[in-house]
Amino acid sequence: LDLANGSCECCGKPAPFIREDNTPFLEVHHLRRLADGGSDTITNTIAVCPNCHRELHYGLKREKVRQRVYGLVERLIEE
Repeated sequence: LDLANGSCECCGKPAPFIREDNTPFLEVHHLRRLADGGSDTITNTIAVCPNCHRELHYGLKREKVRQRVYGLVERLIEE
């Protein structure tokens, strides 16, 4: 979450709101699910807005979006 600097790492837009503790609201998404053997590391996770998070889970083009994210975020390693 800190590495995202307050912006969604999928769409690039600012977090939708600021939380009570004065931090931007973003959600952590594991590109390879933990249940599928993915790691709980910064090389497998991104900080995303709620809309992108839902798209990455349920969107018709979720795999295309997932692959695009690998090109956007340098620290990611495809597992």
